[in-house]
Amino acid sequence: MAYRPLVALMILPVALVAASCARPAPPPAEEAATTAPARPPANTAATMTEHFSRVRELEEAIIRGDLEAAKAPAQWIADHQDAAGMPAGTEGYVTGTKNAARAVAATESIGNAGIAAAFAVSACGDCHAAAGVTPKMPELSPPSAVPGTAAQMRAHQHAVDLMYRGMVVPSEDLWKRGAEALKTSPLTDKDLTNVTKEIAASEARVRELAGRAAEARDAGARIAIYGEVISGCANCHSLHGRVLGPGLPKTD
Repeated sequence: MAYRPLVALMILPVALVAASCARPAPPPAEEAATTAPARPPANTAATMTEHFSRVRELEEAIIRGDLEAAKAPAQWIADHQDAAGMPAGTEGYVTGTKNAARAVAATESIGNAGIAAAFAVSACGDCHAAAGVTPKMPELSPPSAVPGTAAQMRAHQHAVDLMYRGMVVPSEDLWKRGAEALKTSPLTDKDLTNVTKEIAASEARVRELAGRAAEARDAGARIAIYGEVISGCANCHSLHGRVLGPGLPKTD
């Protein structure tokens, strides 16, 4: 697939960062006595809230298929995310998130951007797990159970939101719930008779990916699947000839 070269390129720097972040030997007593501790940010919680908002903005732009809109929040993450004040042992995850964001800002491929965004989301979840922190997230209301293509798209969005939360919290339960919801929220045969063959094929691909997601156990597989899911959403939206998806004003 088109994103595989990017995956290989991103895995190497993340691995090198992890290796370089091994805990160093303690300094001599006299040096330790004169070394001031790092000053944490004034409000780490506020920093993380802003970071979460930017990651979500980046991801929603990719889902819409609006690569240019994804680049600004990606560059912000690359420029502003700081390990100062973060729990010990999380520095490598911060660097991994920044590397992934830089990849989004630099690419002209929506497929590569999807995989890079999935790396960023996964790194956030790994950081939370390492720090023993469970982020508080807004309530997620289930979609209304009504027929129609628009309602099905909202069901797709709800399922992807659950998968996203499963990666960023991280939560095995949320990931599986999202995957199962995506499997059971396809367009109906009636809906598919009113769309192009390309859109019908994209819908079939979404169902296939949902089945794989439900069985995925390791982080690498989930990153690859989630990246393809959100870039697949983008490709399907582009087939309509206009930008669609989350993060836009809702109109009738």
